[in-house]
Formats: sequence, structure tokens, C-alpha cells
Amino acid sequence: MTAGLSNLDAVRRLDIGILSNPEPSSSVVAMNTVSTDIETDPVRRGVISDEDFNIIQFICISISLFVCLVGVVTNSINIRTFISMGLKDGVTITLMGLAISDFGFTLCGCFLSPAIIIQFSERFYNLKILPIQPRVIIMWAANLSTVFYQMTSMTTTFISIARCMCIAMPFKFKDFFTKSRSIIILVIVFLISPAYYAALLSHMGTQRKYDIVVNRTRIVLYLSSKRSDVQDVTKFGNLIIFNITSCIVVALCLVVMAKHLRHSVKFRTMSTTGIAGGEATEKTDKFTGKELQVLRQVFILCAIYIVSTIPTAFVSVYRLIEDEFDFGRRQENLYIISSSIASLLTQINSATTFPIYYVYNSKFKSHLISCWSRSKK
Repeated sequence: MTAGLSNLDAVRRLDIGILSNPEPSSSVVAMNTVSTDIETDPVRRGVISDEDFNIIQFICISISLFVCLVGVVTNSINIRTFISMGLKDGVTITLMGLAISDFGFTLCGCFLSPAIIIQFSERFYNLKILPIQPRVIIMWAANLSTVFYQMTSMTTTFISIARCMCIAMPFKFKDFFTKSRSIIILVIVFLISPAYYAALLSHMGTQRKYDIVVNRTRIVLYLSSKRSDVQDVTKFGNLIIFNITSCIVVALCLVVMAKHLRHSVKFRTMSTTGIAGGEATEKTDKFTGKELQVLRQVFILCAIYIVSTIPTAFVSVYRLIEDEFDFGRRQENLYIISSSIASLLTQINSATTFPIYYVYNSKFKSHLISCWSRSKK
């Protein structure tokens, strides 16, 4: 299961009428029959009732929309500020790339959540709002958000590796990640994810067709018959290559960075009190000023990334080992809610970078204040 795609399972429930709300449209009476059968079957309903499912899912969608709106604003500010800083070094370049991928991810979320709400309204309140089927927006927004979040995952992994190597072996790697090399790596990262999902995206499209939900012809979603097989392969590769591998690598880098941060604080304290004398000053020089700031902000970025990504990986792994934890199975409600919460955590990860830069990057803070002052004039 990938970030962004978790809400698609809720959409499937809407399409086959599993939600407990009655469907007023006479053209989909069959949906009511399916819904009633499932509601009266506690085995299919699982540990979370349909009523509780509807409430929790609506809360998740509402919070998701708010978080994504905040993320779009904060990442726009990040991008503007990094451009103002000049993009003169590898660290700023990679943080700029992270801001771009986070912006794309949260922007997709701003389309995804309202489209789900409109889809729900059309199904259960007979509202005819859009000339295009909401599921078209949902599918494209969800899949594109997955592409952007894989960019975020790979960029965060690269940032953690680069910083870890620079502090663990400073004489060998301190000047290795130059501006040009960072740009090349980011370009590769930004090409890998779209290329990886190209096959999946190529098996979906749109067509003008009669839509039974709104009782008129409009643009609807088209899915290839082979898309399901491609999606299974893509999801498995995403779980192993991106989620689990990325979490392990970043976690190892966090351990190394935590060790050096602890030593840096220890030596700074000894130097301040005069206990260690010149030796403490010499060891502290590597991790003071700008480099110590970079280390701290990267450490917090990676820590938040780990916390927000592990639930997604856990849901994916548990889905592989537990047959009932899936769509159409006994633990269906629990699976969809777990996926939605995991997806929400990834959105929070992409929306919370701004306060980290503001607190732990003095150059970012000064340029932000400067940009804000100029805009007011």
C-alpha cells in the first residue's frame, strides 16, 4: 500500500455500495441490496462497524484536506525562500528538491479529498455537480500523489545518506556532494519515480460515457483489464524498494547522526566549562555553526519521515501476511481505516518541513524575513 492510494479503497466501497447510507437514486437499487446484505453480516463487517467506518473515514478525509492545504502553502514558502537563498550549495539544492516533491504531493491531496466528498455526495444525495466523474480526479490525484511521495522518500533517503557520510567520514565526503552532483542525483530521483509508475498510469484513461449515477453522459474513468496485474507488481516493488528499504537506510543514518549530535553537545559543554581545554575545541569545530545546524535539521526531517512512513510499510506487510486484512475481506473496514491514517501521516510529514527550516536554519529564517519584508513594501 502506498501513500495517496489508500483512499482508493474507500472509493471502491462507494462504487459497489458498501457504505451504510441509503442510495436515493432508483437507478442503483442493486447497490442497496448489496449494502443491506453486507451490513447484516458481522463477519464481512469486521471489527469496525460500517457506521463507525463512515465517521472515521470522514474525519480522516477532512483532516487530510486541511493538512494538504497547509502543506501547499508552507512548501510554496519553502520554495520561494530557497530560491531567494541562491541554491549555491548541495544542501540547499536537495532541500529545494524535497520542497518541490512535498508541494506536488500535498497539492494532489487538495484535489483528492474534495473529489472523494463529491463522489460520496453524488452516490448518496443524488447531487449532480461535475461534468466529469469524480473518480477520474480521485484516481489520477491518488496515483500522482504516490509518484510525488516516492520522490520525497528517495530525496529524504539521499539527504540522510549524504549527511551521514559527511559527518562519519568528513575528510573523504565533506566536499563530495557538490552543487552539480546534487542536481544530477535529484534529476535521477525525479525521473525514477514517474518511470516506475508509467506502466500503471498508462493503463488508465478517460472516455465519454453514460454514467448511471447521475443519469447522463459525461467523462468517466477507463481502466485497462490488465491494470490490476500491473498494480500488484507495482505495489510489491514499492513496498520492498521504496518503503522498507528507505526506512531501514534512513533509520541507520539516524543512529549515526544521533551519535555525532550527542558527541557534539558533550564536547561543546566540556569546551564551555573549560574541562577539556583545546582538545574539546578541536573536536567541536566539525559540528558547530552551519554544519551543526544542517545536521540538526536533517536529523529531525529524517526522524519525522521514519515515524510517518513506518505505519504505511506496516499496513502493507500485514496485508501480505493476513488474508482477511484486505478489501472485500473480514477486516476490510480496519484495513481501509489503517491505510487512511497511514496516508494522513505521510501528508503531515510533507506539510511540517517549514517550522523545521525556520527553527534550525538561520539562513532560511533571515531570507524568509527578507522576502516577507519586500513583499509588504
